[in-house]
Amino acid sequence: MAENEQELLERLGGPAAVADFIKELYERVLADPALAPFFEKTSMDRVRKMQYEFLVAALDGPVSYSGAELTAVHRGRGITDQHFATFCGHFADVLEAHGISSADIDLVLSRLSMAKDKVVGTTNTGG
Repeated sequence: MAENEQELLERLGGPAAVADFIKELYERVLADPALAPFFEKTSMDRVRKMQYEFLVAALDGPVSYSGAELTAVHRGRGITDQHFATFCGHFADVLEAHGISSADIDLVLSRLSMAKDKVVGTTNTGG
């Protein structure tokens, strides 16, 4: 892993900053008519907790993801590539609003993109 990626979580402000970003992210997501329906009848506290764990772990931070396997938790929900892209766009907007560099935003999004197939259901059943 490149040194610039190893320090990415620090440049974002550490795990506490990620928690703040996630709070803002879901404010945007829940205000988005294309994404909000996915979270109806869902514990947003749990979603934010799992997203925090997932992101900090994906950024090589000191947290392990304890949630369900991504394919299983997203299966049958009708999430498309466009939904995933919209979600990532909201996250990029949050990071940009906090002064995160475009290079670091790209690195974060590349980490998120590794989960895309599992979220949209285009992965094979074993993956």
